[in-house]
Amino acid sequence: MLKNTLLENLQVKLVVGALATLFWFAVVTENVYEYDVDIPIVTVNMPEEKILAHDLPATAHVRFEGKGRALLSLLFSHEARLVLDLSNVRRRQAFSLQRQMVHSRRGGVELNPLQVLYPDTVWVRLTNLLEKPVRVSARVKITPQPGYTVMQPFHLLPDSIHLSGPEEAVRNIDSVITEYKEFSNVQQNISARLSLQNFPAAQHVKLSATAVQFDAEIQKLIEVTLQEIPVQIQNVPSQVKVTPVPSTLSLTVEGGEKLLLNLKKENIIAYIDYARIRDSAIAAHPAYIRTPEGVRYRDVKPAFFKLIIETSNHASARH
Repeated sequence: MLKNTLLENLQVKLVVGALATLFWFAVVTENVYEYDVDIPIVTVNMPEEKILAHDLPATAHVRFEGKGRALLSLLFSHEARLVLDLSNVRRRQAFSLQRQMVHSRRGGVELNPLQVLYPDTVWVRLTNLLEKPVRVSARVKITPQPGYTVMQPFHLLPDSIHLSGPEEAVRNIDSVITEYKEFSNVQQNISARLSLQNFPAAQHVKLSATAVQFDAEIQKLIEVTLQEIPVQIQNVPSQVKVTPVPSTLSLTVEGGEKLLLNLKKENIIAYIDYARIRDSAIAAHPAYIRTPEGVRYRDVKPAFFKLIIETSNHASARH
């Protein structure tokens, strides 16, 4: 019987209960209350070519007075701000936080800031804004399959970006780096989008891009033997003639298939620096080898060279 009594006119009872709740809520939200809220601190009217030299407090703790519905809206919409106007700041200034600095769409009768509880003062220091281009460096590790090689250099697009921020932070930066990424057991060309590593937020340094396109070419590894590469003598005085004996060398080069198939012996520079060995008592000297990027060499023959030196008075000497 008790159950039947409770279920009688249930729909009517629910409607009456809902109306009573709405009436109570309407009455409560029309009442005026005080409430403490954290609101963001924001800046406006930054002077041209200036930037904040340090972080400001993120929020201010403010006491509001207002109708219940306005306070509820404030809590959920986060519409209020404490605004610092920097138009008259030249380098450094202290702002005493006042309730007049608080801005809200519901300002007036419905919502009124009474007091900024803390912080009571905010120091603002400005510094020169510097913008400059810097190169991008890729932090990647590529391990090709046996019999393949990674061609250098890598390709980055863009290969440089612009930094902007406080002069003292930006002026000593000459490059930015990408995220670290590994590519293992590869035999085909690599193409990937790499994110740029951000600077600590406290430095206030901004990047003109957030990522770069990275491309690396992978080629089959081959080797080729080149003969009769002439040995040059560098830094010889005008009154002296130096002749290497023998006058050519051979070596084996190793690198990517496409690169080596187009390589000529003229692309290999073999030389002896006369200025470095002129006073040496050693009878024979090795040649220095300079190859195109991505080309390695080995098995240089012969390993050492004698030098025939002739001066303008036709005197000869051997080194």
